[in-house]
Order: sequence, then C-alpha cells, then structure tokens
Amino acid sequence: MLLNGLQEKKSMRFISLIFIYVSLLGLRVAQAENVYVSPRASESNDGSRSKPFGSLQKALSRISPGDTLWLGEGRYEEPLKLVQKKSVRMLPMEGAAVVIDGTVEMPKAWIPNGNGVWKQKLDFEPYQLFHDDTLVYVARWPDAEFEDGSIWRMMECMRSADGGWDKHKNKWVGKTRFGLVYDDRFHRPETPGFREGDSRYQVDPKIGFENQPEALAESGKDFTGCVAVLNIGHWLTWARRITDHRTGQDHFSYDTTGLPKEQVQHFSGYYILGLAALDRPNEWWFDSKTKTVYYMPPAKADPNSMELRGRVRDFGIELDRCSEIEIRGLGFHASGFWLKECNDVSLRDCTFDYPATHRFLHGQFQYVAAWNPSSNGNTMPSFFGGKRNSFVNNTVRWCNAPVYLGSEEMVIENCLFSDIEWDVNSNGGSGAVMIGKDSVFRRNTITRCGNSEGVRAVGEGTTLEHNRLSDMSNLQHDGSALNVGTTKHHQVLVSHNWAHDCNRQGMRFDYHGSGIRRQDGQLYGDGVYMNNVTWNTTDNELKGDRHLILNNTVLRNNHYPDVFQEQVTMSVQGFMVMHEIYSNAHSLIRNNLGTLRSRSFHLDDEPRPWWKRSDGTIMPVATVLPGTADHNFSEKGASWKYLRDPANYDFRPKAGSPLVDAGALVNENEFPSSVANFPGQKYIGSAPDIGAYEYGDTRYWIPGRLETTASVPVPKNGGKNVPLNADLMFLEAYQAEEHTLYFGQDPTKLEVIASLAGTKKNIVSPPKLNEKTTYYWQVGAKKKSGTEDRSSVWMFTTTE
Repeated sequence: MLLNGLQEKKSMRFISLIFIYVSLLGLRVAQAENVYVSPRASESNDGSRSKPFGSLQKALSRISPGDTLWLGEGRYEEPLKLVQKKSVRMLPMEGAAVVIDGTVEMPKAWIPNGNGVWKQKLDFEPYQLFHDDTLVYVARWPDAEFEDGSIWRMMECMRSADGGWDKHKNKWVGKTRFGLVYDDRFHRPETPGFREGDSRYQVDPKIGFENQPEALAESGKDFTGCVAVLNIGHWLTWARRITDHRTGQDHFSYDTTGLPKEQVQHFSGYYILGLAALDRPNEWWFDSKTKTVYYMPPAKADPNSMELRGRVRDFGIELDRCSEIEIRGLGFHASGFWLKECNDVSLRDCTFDYPATHRFLHGQFQYVAAWNPSSNGNTMPSFFGGKRNSFVNNTVRWCNAPVYLGSEEMVIENCLFSDIEWDVNSNGGSGAVMIGKDSVFRRNTITRCGNSEGVRAVGEGTTLEHNRLSDMSNLQHDGSALNVGTTKHHQVLVSHNWAHDCNRQGMRFDYHGSGIRRQDGQLYGDGVYMNNVTWNTTDNELKGDRHLILNNTVLRNNHYPDVFQEQVTMSVQGFMVMHEIYSNAHSLIRNNLGTLRSRSFHLDDEPRPWWKRSDGTIMPVATVLPGTADHNFSEKGASWKYLRDPANYDFRPKAGSPLVDAGALVNENEFPSSVANFPGQKYIGSAPDIGAYEYGDTRYWIPGRLETTASVPVPKNGGKNVPLNADLMFLEAYQAEEHTLYFGQDPTKLEVIASLAGTKKNIVSPPKLNEKTTYYWQVGAKKKSGTEDRSSVWMFTTTE
C-alpha cells in the first residue's frame, strides 16, 4: 500500500505539472494579440482596433510572439523593423491599400534658376525624386527613359569609346587610354561574333545603328565635375567623376581611384550624369556640397504646386535574426527589403516599386554588396544568410540595383522582376536576380535588365524551372539571361525555361579563369540542363563537366538573321577550347534541337592542324562534340522547318517530323554524374521526341508568372501567318480553378468554345480556320469566389 501511495503521489504531481504546462500554454495562446496601426491615428492610442497606434515604430515595439500587426490604409514613412523577433504576422486590414514609403514630401520652396530649372536648398539629402510617385530622371546625357525603352538600348542611351585595351593583341588600340575616354559611335561589326553594341540588330528591326545620340563634341556642354558611368570592363561598369572636359571636346578624363588598369577593354560604352546634363522636363540633380536640389518641371508648371517627394530611406523591411515572420499583401514605394540571418520568413503578395537605387549624387560610387555594409551608402534588396525563407507572388519593379535572394533552401515563386539596374553598379560576380544554395526559383518572369548576367545561381543545388526571361544583359558586354557560376554547377537543375530577345547569350553554365578545379582535382560540374527554349539571343554556352544536357530547343542566334545559314546556336565547350580544361569530356548530350558545336568561334569545317593547346592536342573541327553526344538534331534551321509555328510560340514538333519519337531515354548506367538532380523524362509515344516539347501532349507548358488573368496566348497576340491547324493555348491564371475560352471574328461578339477544369489541359482546337483571316479570343478564369476574370482580347491572322 505504501508503494502504491508513493506512486499515487507521483502521478498526482505529474498530472499537476501537466495541468500547469497546459494552463501556461493556454495563457500564452490567449495572450497572442491583434495589434492595430494607422498613419492617420493619434500617437496616444492604445493599439486596439478602435484606437490604432499612430506610428509603426510604437506598434512594432509592442508586439510579442504570436501577435498579428494589422496595418490600416495609408502611407507609412517608417520601416517594418524587427530585431530577434519570432512568430509575428504583418498584414493589411481587409480592403486596405497600404504603402510603406521611403520618401518624404519635398518643401514647397522652389525658386526659378533659369532655362526652366528651379532650385532650393534643403536640410536633408534626397537621392531619388518622384512626382506623383513616378520617377523623376537623374539628369543625364545622352537622354534616355523607360517610356520609349531607350534606357535599355545600349546604342541609344550611351556613346561608345574610341578603342581601349585589346587583350588579344595585348596593346592599346584607338585613342582611349586608362583614365581618358575618347568619344565614338557604335560601329556595325564586320563579322558575326562577340562585338560591341547590341547584338539584336540583325533580328530586331527596332534595333539598329542609325538612331545613335549626338557626339560628345556636339553636346555643347562642359561635363567637368559630372559623373561618368563607364562600361569599360566588358561585364564591369564603374561610376567616376569627370576631372577634365571642356565644351566642344571629344574626350574627357576621369578619376581612376580604385580602378584596375587591366580591366579597361576596347568594347566600351558610357553616359554622363550631372547638373550640366539637366536640360529637359522631368529631370533633377542634387548638389551634395551645397545641399541644393535642381528640378525641371513640365513646361509652365510651378513645382510649388506639384506633389514631389524625395527618397531618404533604403528599406521598408529590416529584419535582423528573426524567424517565423509573415509579411503579406503590402505595398512598398522607394523602399526595399533587408533580411539578415533570418529563418522561415515569408514575404507574399507584396509590391516593391523602386526598391533600390545608388547614391551617385552624394559622391558614393562603391559597388553594392549583398551584406549591405554600413560603410557603403549604395544598398540592394537582400535576403542575406538564413534558411527556408520564401518570396512568393511578389512584384519587384524599377529596381536600380541587383536583387539578392541568397538564403539557403529559399523558395522564390510566381514573382515578377522587371526593369532591374539601369545604372549598373555591381561587379562581374553578380546578376540582376541572384539565387542562393539549395533554393528553388520557379515560375517567375524577369524582363528588362541592365546587368550582363540576368538570373544567376550563386549557390550550389539551385533549381531554376519554368521561368521566362527576356530583354536582358542590355547595358554591359558579355553575359547571359541565366548564368550558373563556375563553382555553383553541383546539383543545379535548369529546366523548362524560356530565354528570348536578349542582348547576349541565352543560358550558360559558366567557367572563369584558367585551369580552375575542385579540391579533389576534378572540374566543376554535375548540373542538369533540360527542356529549355531560347531564341533571339546569342548562342547558349555550357562549360564544366559531367552535365546532362537533354531535350533543349534553340531557335535563333542573333548573329545569323538567316536561320538556315547559322553556324552555332548551342556551344557545348570541349577539347580544351578555353580555360585550360577538357570541358564536358564526361557530359551526356542528347535529344537537343539546335546547331550544336564544341565552341562558338572558328566554326568552319577546315581542320586546323596548327591549332594546338597547351598539352599538345590538336583541336578538332567544331562539329565534333565532347563527351557522349547522340540523338541530337543539328541541321541548320531545323527548328523553323520541323516545329509547328515557332514564330508564334508553338514549339511542338509537327506531325510526322523527324523529331517525333526520335530521341532516346537516359538509362541509369548512362548518368554522367551520380549526384546530379535529374527529375527523369516525361514522354509520349515509343521514345522521347527531340527538342523541348512532346508531340501529342495534352498540356503545353508555358513558363513565367501566373497573373490574375490568363496570359501568354499561343498563337502570340498579333501573330501573323498562323497555320490553319493551329491550337489555342495559354498560361493559366493564378489560383484559378476553371478557364473558359471565347473565340470569334468580331472582338465584341466572342462565343464560348471550351471550358477547362483544373490545369491538366490548356490546349483547345478552335473551329475551322480560314485563310488570311483575323481571329480574336480571350480566356476567362474562375477563382474559388466564383467570379470570372477575363484576359485581354487577343488576335492573330492566319496564313494563306
């Protein structure tokens, strides 16, 4: 009985401890609060729904783990700043339009300064200016803007330089020297290949050498003291003060502090920022020495009656060593995000407009860095360090710095990144959007970027799939729309992406330096590159080793306007052609559609017995591929001959074409790497097709962001010469459960031709099409709410 009594006491004590724990847990749950804030509220309020706090700082100081901060409608001139906090949600109140703003209202103390320019002295130092929340351009020569697209066209927004250092000839050519730029126009290359200017001039009629800015000597300006933005290092651009220039001169000197002399190349471009360039409406300048701001408003407008705001803050989100934070549904204007060593943070359904820019106006010319050091006034949006963060369904627009999403195991999905870095101020290891180790970058749209590299994997093990990349690598020489860095190939998967209409290469597994190897002596590699489509870029380039290069389609290389005369569209580098390595000696290259070569130069079929590498080997002709290469279709122009309608985005094989069932499976014993992230092959028929798409598939994969309405029509909107057997295909709307297709010859009288439930099918055969006829169609998308959101009305015209 005594033993049983002791057991009973212990049991009762254990039950009591459980009761206390559960009670404390319940108390903690009960203490989780809803905290409210409004920019229109009184500072003395208590943070309740009826009496919200009047400042974010006060509200954030009161939140505890488990709390939700509800933001009321309006503009907040404070950041969401937390240090070592966890389990907090920050959301807009229902229906509230919330903007976290990095600007303040400009004083209405403008006075005329002559020639349409106004000025005033300030007691603060803005570094970006807005009129009605729209960007006012920093005064520049030559002029350029977003509205007409000229800011993304190298040959319209820059001037070239006369010569520079020619590393192949190992000497200076032309007049330009280190610290001295002689002005020149961009010249049409005599032969295809890597050249200055914009490579798209042969395939895009809107891009050419005719519409170039006036010469420096004709500008009528003295630019001494202004800032020259110098793309003089191929993929490296620097901003430096002009130390000597006079009106009418065709050259200028610049400050060379911190510049490596050996990086000044003979492919160059430059433009100038400064007060001397302020000569048109909607431009401004700030003199940091006198703290005087200058602004040219629209003709006859008085800036004292205008809504002008100046940027004074870098970030709208600052999280330091936080975890389990959710931020959703907020707008950010002139304020970016900075998350340092955070885990399990979710940013979702947010809009970031103008999230970053430089401080050139303040004389700060350092490159941006992902860790945003306090000594550097130039910052960038960044997830630095940490794990398992997510960035989902967000919009990032007009960001004048790269975007660093470098946490490990991060998910970046269904986002738009547009107009990224028009004043390039980052080094050659960066990119417009950078992705960290073991992260997933899926179903994003990236367009209009200045950096030589677009999307860049900066960590091993990244998955980059179903993304659409276009109009990239615009303002530097060299580069690619998607780049996997030298040491980052390991377990990278690049799959089901489109890259098109870009200044430089489409996609690239890069290799930099000479004889670079892993610690075990092997080459870097072990990547998978499969089911990608590129067109209107320069050639794709794959370096390294032990890669699986499978079922890719390349349509056109910018260097060859006649696709049936193209010499190379995909360069699978091998045979020690570069970098003193035997690249791709163990790679498997299979089922690809394009003009495959083992290099991108010396492409004729003549043997070169005199071309020996450092180990004495003779280079084979370029048609000989390294590694194991089979079941590839390298006939020149084959994509245009055997695909259904590539001009209008239908990249499926034609019925009966030699591509159908002509590929081969990859067997387990053929894997070039035991660690590669290979998801397997999906095919229809007796064998895989050659190229990125399967004949007879019920769903047509289209990469890129899912919008609120259906998008990316195939045939493309405005398409011409569409074949009479065309199908209608589209990219589904975000979170839609059903899609309805409307079709007809009168855009005001479209009729339902199909309803599709789910997302297993997005292909519809329209009623019989007639020759030389224009048709209209649109797609309605139904969400859980039951409402239907319709796309724009699209059109196409059939062939004869």
